[in-house]
Amino acid sequence: MGDAEGPRTVCSGLVKYVPLEEMQERYVVVIANLKPVSMRGVKSTAMVLCASDDDHGKVEFVNPPPGSQAGDKIFFQGFDGTPEKVLNPKKKIFETVQPHFSTNKDLEVIYKEDGKADVKLVNKKGELCHVSSLISATVR
Repeated sequence: MGDAEGPRTVCSGLVKYVPLEEMQERYVVVIANLKPVSMRGVKSTAMVLCASDDDHGKVEFVNPPPGSQAGDKIFFQGFDGTPEKVLNPKKKIFETVQPHFSTNKDLEVIYKEDGKADVKLVNKKGELCHVSSLISATVR
């Protein structure tokens, strides 16, 4: 992730959905400012962002734009502020915004809110994050 402190340990519940080969040697999008949690006795310091189709049990990684590097900042258009180092879990910030994360017909990751234009997940250059095949999927 480009952290000065070195690599992070990130645990996930993806073993049932994504083959090990698909997890290796790839870039993924993570949320890095959630409070660390312990999973099976291992401290996980980020969360891998994935799209899922609950009806068919399919899960896919959110892919960063081609050419991305470790540590590149990803954000929803118009929200390129300085993130909090760690979100306060008592304020339920992530739990409030995450239900609005989705994918569209072009496989782009979006923030969708009734009555407002969709906002896309991008990098500093405005390049888009995508999934491989899941349309109208939940992203979490």
